[in-house]
Amino acid sequence: SIGLSEEEKEFQTLALDFASKELEPNMQTWDEKAFISGATVSDVYLVMVRTGGEGAKGISALIVEKGTPGLSFGKLESKLGWKSQPTAIVNFEDCAVPVVNRIGGEGFGFNIAMQGLNGGRINISSTSLGAAQKSFELTKDHLSVRKAFGTELINNQFKMADMATSVVTSRLIVRQAARALDQRLPSASALCAMAKLHATDSCFNV
Repeated sequence: SIGLSEEEKEFQTLALDFASKELEPNMQTWDEKAFISGATVSDVYLVMVRTGGEGAKGISALIVEKGTPGLSFGKLESKLGWKSQPTAIVNFEDCAVPVVNRIGGEGFGFNIAMQGLNGGRINISSTSLGAAQKSFELTKDHLSVRKAFGTELINNQFKMADMATSVVTSRLIVRQAARALDQRLPSASALCAMAKLHATDSCFNV
């Protein structure tokens, strides 16, 4: 699992309050990460912590193994869908992590996070697209057999047209973002963010 998000903060603002101080041979960490996919079941957690000053260069990446003293978990989040993967807060309280668990050296955490974040956005976008597509199909089947005011509900097609449009446009932007990421185009990061925004909003609306 990857620990980026903190409650009431956006990682992109670089406002990580997750504190870390180097104490040879360990790094002492405390605070928490929110909305972590795979929390409680993952054996390894890649955590972004602030080890330096403000900005991207003050962030480092640490590997924290499950079972490390001070590592604990909050209650599982209640989610609308995607029930197969648990999501929860991960707490780090006086959690001593060996310095050798730092990945990429001091201040490399932001670069590491960005390399993985685009793929994660495609993953979430694709999951949302699949859920929207299935929801549309189930709705269509249901409306085909339900009647109101003497006609099948499927004949009220305007809402279905809106839903279909959302599914199709989501599929297009997800594919475009995935292609840009595979080809390492300069537009990849922006397209991945757009795909996640559009596909998740569309899924919720559908």
